[in-house]
Amino acid sequence: MDETAIYRWIDEHQDYCVKALQRLVRQPSVAATNEGVVECANMLVETMKSLGMEAWAVTAGARPFVYGRIGSKSSDKTLIIYSHYDVERVEPLEGWEEAPYSGIIKGDRMYGRGTTDPKGNLMAHLMAVKAYREVHGDMPVNLKFVFDGEEEISSPTIDRFVAENRTLLTADAAFSLDGGFDASDKPRIQFGNSGLLNLEIQATGSTAGDLHSARARLVESPVWKLVWLLSTMKSADERILIDGFYDNMRKPTPDERKLLENSGWDDHEQMKSLGVTRFLTGTKGPDALQRLLFEPTCNITGMLTGYVGEFRKSILPSSAFVKMDFRLVPDQDPDDVFEKIKAHIAKQPSDGFEVIHLGAVPPSYAPLDSRISKAVLKAARAVYPQGAVVVPRSDGSGKQGPWLGAQIGVAGVASGVGPPGWHGHAPNEFITIGHFLNGIKFAAAVYAIFGRP
Repeated sequence: MDETAIYRWIDEHQDYCVKALQRLVRQPSVAATNEGVVECANMLVETMKSLGMEAWAVTAGARPFVYGRIGSKSSDKTLIIYSHYDVERVEPLEGWEEAPYSGIIKGDRMYGRGTTDPKGNLMAHLMAVKAYREVHGDMPVNLKFVFDGEEEISSPTIDRFVAENRTLLTADAAFSLDGGFDASDKPRIQFGNSGLLNLEIQATGSTAGDLHSARARLVESPVWKLVWLLSTMKSADERILIDGFYDNMRKPTPDERKLLENSGWDDHEQMKSLGVTRFLTGTKGPDALQRLLFEPTCNITGMLTGYVGEFRKSILPSSAFVKMDFRLVPDQDPDDVFEKIKAHIAKQPSDGFEVIHLGAVPPSYAPLDSRISKAVLKAARAVYPQGAVVVPRSDGSGKQGPWLGAQIGVAGVASGVGPPGWHGHAPNEFITIGHFLNGIKFAAAVYAIFGRP
């Protein structure tokens, strides 16, 4: 099938495509609170059916998955697409210049939660289907779609969904679009994702509740207890101090290191994008990219305790807690790491800690020379003259294309169509109209190239 005609249709119908994305952005779908999730799933089912697809919601937990499929008369290949329709919370509200779900367009930018992550990426797929149906009346490849409603909370029921629906998920390869471009304004193509472990540590003190701060002479502070615990988990030189934490960590292969060296990584652009003047430990160049993709983390995402309001309040808090996440790399197992963290805490001199598991995603990886890998690389060259940044895996975590591919026994590749600096998970998230339209072309090109004999 002629991709040139497809690209022309996208250019000529950009208003239609943009309005379709605006409609989806204006529908909240926050997995963490369940706000609008079911309504968004129903909207997607309705949209997919209007494009000539079979589509329905599948319940595996509190939030439905949306499944869809559409056949091809010209190809015997099947590509399964993973995306998610849930979004991150919008707080802090005061950071937004426009209403978080406005979908307002200023210049070439559409603003709103989910414009890039994930709804711009998801809608790129659906508009590619629309283009093929309008131009050719057929698809260049058999397509299946899995739209997750809980990716932003680590997809706690997708394992069950996959286990219970394997017949629906059979395919020759998996592909996902999520997130945005590299800081150099090139699409990132990766063959895996980092793993992720989320947890909470609670520290308790007096059972009588908050006390007058004078009692700090006699009663142990849960706040200091938590601070001292955290200081035993990571050193000032960024070394994680939990026994056995690095035992199963796999170093990059020579081929993976070559990809890092040829990635076009630019320290200056990356630092500018991140708003810093140096990287941790002074690392630079390909070594910085290797640290980003092949080193685990021990990160504090937030702490809560005591009183921080106006004026003062002389108390000894009775409790404190911290939320943490750990980015993991092959071949670290989130369950194994969680047990090692619990063992580390149990060895501390203070007691009164409780560790709560908040969700996990294992690291994933796919072969570099598979059919889908070659198709995605060729499609990127066709759509993006500036080239692509090809890396062994993403620094982010999620049960995306590579993970889904591994679950069903096929190769999976991930990329994203949003702009650099798109304010992911932060106020004023945006996508540019240009990146969105090119993303539709990118998805369409992947379909055509993968579906060819």
